[in-house]
Amino acid sequence: MSYRALYRTYRPKDFHEVAGQKHITITLQNALKTGKIQHAYLFSGPRGTGKTSIAKIFAKAVNCVHAPIDNPCNVCEACQGIQDGSISDVIEIDAASNNGVDEIREIRDKVKYLPGYVKYKVYIIDEVHMLSTGAFNALLKTLEEPPSHVIFILCTTEPQKIPLTIHSRCQRFDFKAITPRDIVGKLREIVAQEEILIDEDALEQIAIYAEGGLRDAIGLLDQAHAYAPEHIGVEDVNQICGAVSYERQMDIIEAILEMNSTKAITAMNELIVEGKEIQKITANLMEFLRDVLMMKNVGATEEAHSLFYNERFLSLVKALSNQRVFYYMDILNKTQNDIKWANNPKLYLELAFIKMTDVELNSEARWLQTIDQLEQRVSELEKREPVVVEKQTILEVVEEKKETPSLDEEVLESVQATTEPEEDQPSLFGPEETKEEVPTGEIEICEDITNTYKIEFVEEVLNNGDREDKIYLMDRWRQLTRSNPNGLYNQFAIILETATLVASSKDKIIVTFSSAGPCNRLMRPSSRPIIQDVLQRAFGREMDFIALPDTVFADIAEEFATLWRQGKRRIKLSPIVCDDLHDMSAEEVQEEKVETEKKVVSDAVNLFGDIVTLKK
Repeated sequence: MSYRALYRTYRPKDFHEVAGQKHITITLQNALKTGKIQHAYLFSGPRGTGKTSIAKIFAKAVNCVHAPIDNPCNVCEACQGIQDGSISDVIEIDAASNNGVDEIREIRDKVKYLPGYVKYKVYIIDEVHMLSTGAFNALLKTLEEPPSHVIFILCTTEPQKIPLTIHSRCQRFDFKAITPRDIVGKLREIVAQEEILIDEDALEQIAIYAEGGLRDAIGLLDQAHAYAPEHIGVEDVNQICGAVSYERQMDIIEAILEMNSTKAITAMNELIVEGKEIQKITANLMEFLRDVLMMKNVGATEEAHSLFYNERFLSLVKALSNQRVFYYMDILNKTQNDIKWANNPKLYLELAFIKMTDVELNSEARWLQTIDQLEQRVSELEKREPVVVEKQTILEVVEEKKETPSLDEEVLESVQATTEPEEDQPSLFGPEETKEEVPTGEIEICEDITNTYKIEFVEEVLNNGDREDKIYLMDRWRQLTRSNPNGLYNQFAIILETATLVASSKDKIIVTFSSAGPCNRLMRPSSRPIIQDVLQRAFGREMDFIALPDTVFADIAEEFATLWRQGKRRIKLSPIVCDDLHDMSAEEVQEEKVETEKKVVSDAVNLFGDIVTLKK
């Protein structure tokens, strides 16, 4: 056979030609130069990273006529003999096919004989983890005390399968996966020498598909050259690897982002017709989303490939939130696991696309889309320039008796119109924020808030705090709105979801808000049963609660911690004091009184008409 595969032709012949393993080559070169040569080495690492190649280079270096030398000369008779395999003192053994006790015993019997041509007899045992237990035991004694003229080099891709007794007798070197940059650099050298025309994008794609193995990368280059001998493009590389091009991946992700399952499934079907496998499509989509996360959170690193500078890709990075990408990746990861055992893998990927584009009201995809839209609207509003309104009292506006209203009046009226709540849309945060006008005058708020904000409730929660339950509830806090999607329950769930859960004792919890308004709203006697139902729906158990401002709870927590450090247990705390918190039970009575008075007046008007006069 006249043709020689590229990965064999360009196998490194000295340490300088080895790519991506400097931490190993430097160590071995220093050992060779100083004569500190071990009797046994263990080379472990992924496939195609240079384990056997370095073992052979090391065998040439120790037997070179110029030794001690840090690199083989590749000119002397010893180096050339080892390189072409004509010197029998360097023995390569494949443990996958020679894994029995008899083969190892044969090695053990022969090691005592001196080498016939060079200084050291070198045994290179590849895939050593394939040896049987009996073979390892037969090798132990020889490996521990070999003759001075013997060196063992054990190579493996699965070091965890090798007994610790073997590990302890060897000097171990861990080979790492070669970076795409180093692979591209090596491929450029080969392309230049072989005069192969190939696009830079295609080289990068080969480096990515090789997954850290230089031998695999050179093999892919050889295959691509056979497929497209005139000129190799990125599509040619995708074709021979069965991979999906970035453009087609972006078509699918854009369709999913648009919540268009039909378009996504159509694009998938086109890929299947072209011969792409479902497993490969799923894996490529996951890798693409991984690149989106990397670009979004880390940015383009020095080793980033050309995709990171693609305008279409960058627009997708901007449109996709981290939360949505994680959601997509979770679905694809489950799909990838299901596909392994499925008779019809296409079905699972179709279902995955439908789930990612589900527009049902309570679906997670719809919920994520709504959040993204809200965040986009908030971002747009933040970019707008604020309207500056000159301060002017209402009294001054009234005193200006002009037929044509001034600019200030118009601005003030527009601001009032936008800030006053509509009658049919009650505020979520209660009367403190809406400033609703009550016909009978202001409600008198009792200064004693202990009827509503009971410190005994807080004491019970803190003294019986369950940290694991608190973490459990915090992790599932977003279930509040998902479990209460409609109506009044949804409104209260939204308020409660903005709170911070600070303590739990299984059946009782403490939540905090940045201000007192939501606390007063939730602590109303009419609101409490609704909140308890919201919690019951979300977490499947009955829970009572208390809502406090952040600053109030911070003072309570500091007092509790101080007493705890003093060695006190079953701690009693000072009553809750806050000017902005109200006795909501008293306010409820006042509101009922107002409603009663309204009903009496309306009934009187209905009976007696305009003769009714209301006196305060």
